[in-house]
Amino acid sequence: MDILAALHSEERKLETRLGGIRQAIHALNGTGSTGVRSMASKVRGHKLKGRKLSAAHVRAIKMGIAKAKARKAGSK
Repeated sequence: MDILAALHSEERKLETRLGGIRQAIHALNGTGSTGVRSMASKVRGHKLKGRKLSAAHVRAIKMGIAKAKARKAGSK
């Protein structure tokens, strides 16, 4: 099972890189978005495989966003 898990991990990494390359090509051709976005969101979405986040996870994310906004507002 470790080999299978390692292969799936490598597949996700390669899909991420391929997606980034495709976005770069579209950005250079002018057919895609205005820039190349980070692929982190795609990796997270694939990793969850359609499952919802737990309430505790959502709450932790919202608290992190609130802290970041507070830091940003405090530095101005």
